[in-house]
Amino acid sequence: MEITTEVTELDHNDFYRTYSLKRGWMLRAVLLLVPDLLLSAVIPISSFYLANVILIGIILVPFFFGLPYLLAKKRIRTIYEQTPSPNGRKTFRPFASGIEVTDETTTTFLRHEDLKQVGRTGDYVYIFTRFNGYYLLPIWCFSSEDQAAHFMSLANSGMAQATGKQPKTPLTFKPIYLLGLLCLIPALGFIAGLVLLILGIVHFKDRVFIIMGAIGMLITIGIYGSLFYFSMNTDVFRSGFADIAQTEVNDLVKNVEFYKLQNGNYPDSLQQIETKDSFTSIYDPLSSKKLTDKQEPFHYTRKGNRYLLFSVGQDGKANTADDIYPNLTNADTSKLGFIRKPER
Repeated sequence: MEITTEVTELDHNDFYRTYSLKRGWMLRAVLLLVPDLLLSAVIPISSFYLANVILIGIILVPFFFGLPYLLAKKRIRTIYEQTPSPNGRKTFRPFASGIEVTDETTTTFLRHEDLKQVGRTGDYVYIFTRFNGYYLLPIWCFSSEDQAAHFMSLANSGMAQATGKQPKTPLTFKPIYLLGLLCLIPALGFIAGLVLLILGIVHFKDRVFIIMGAIGMLITIGIYGSLFYFSMNTDVFRSGFADIAQTEVNDLVKNVEFYKLQNGNYPDSLQQIETKDSFTSIYDPLSSKKLTDKQEPFHYTRKGNRYLLFSVGQDGKANTADDIYPNLTNADTSKLGFIRKPER
């Protein structure tokens, strides 16, 4: 095999851009997701959450992508300046012990143990050496994609035999990887992640698909797991349960009044109106402050031909200012037996 190339400084500039942007992109993308996951643990999914995600992205993208790009570009530029005769016409001939590089004046033999990395990014195959030099082979210099892949395979196999270590294959960005963005959508991200994980293992045999699939599933589990945990263990989310408690205590009034119509008097406890077929719960969602706490029934006391019914409110304590009493606005409450919330 003999590959003849002719590289200009424009080719090197193009290589700087593609290599610097795509180098380590997976790690940077994962690190960029960490603040979003932490944010989702304390802020419910809402427009406010999305606004914060966008703001965090605007702040962090320059650090995770812009700064590494500039540093990598500077590093490659330094190596370019240290490489003898980086431009011009060159011929590459792979052998069992290395790669022969011939230009217009000299011939250099790169032993496999002298090679640091051989790979492809964009439209270029690159060879990094251990003595701070590199060579570019534009993809158009090869007769086909298969020949380019065979050239890299020969070089990497030789490096593995010479060093006793399998060379690390760099992650190369492919447009199909953009499907991984579906993993960022809560709930749908779990399904998308599972599909990508299966495709990565069974069909593509691509570690990027496997990593994206696993991350997509973890994102959904992390977001909804944290929301569920914090909703049951912090006071921040208890205001939402106050609305639920108000609805349920209003519904209980109807059940208590119906019990009286059937039995002639009000029940002595809420357990008497609890049936398997009832859609109304007698348990106060605000009575438990932690996920592991057992919910207690709404406070109910029969007082002759009337009754007291209320929720403990957000503070979780009975007989305080935030107790939640029945509030029926579309009914004639004068004929109902519940006692209204006392003025404080």
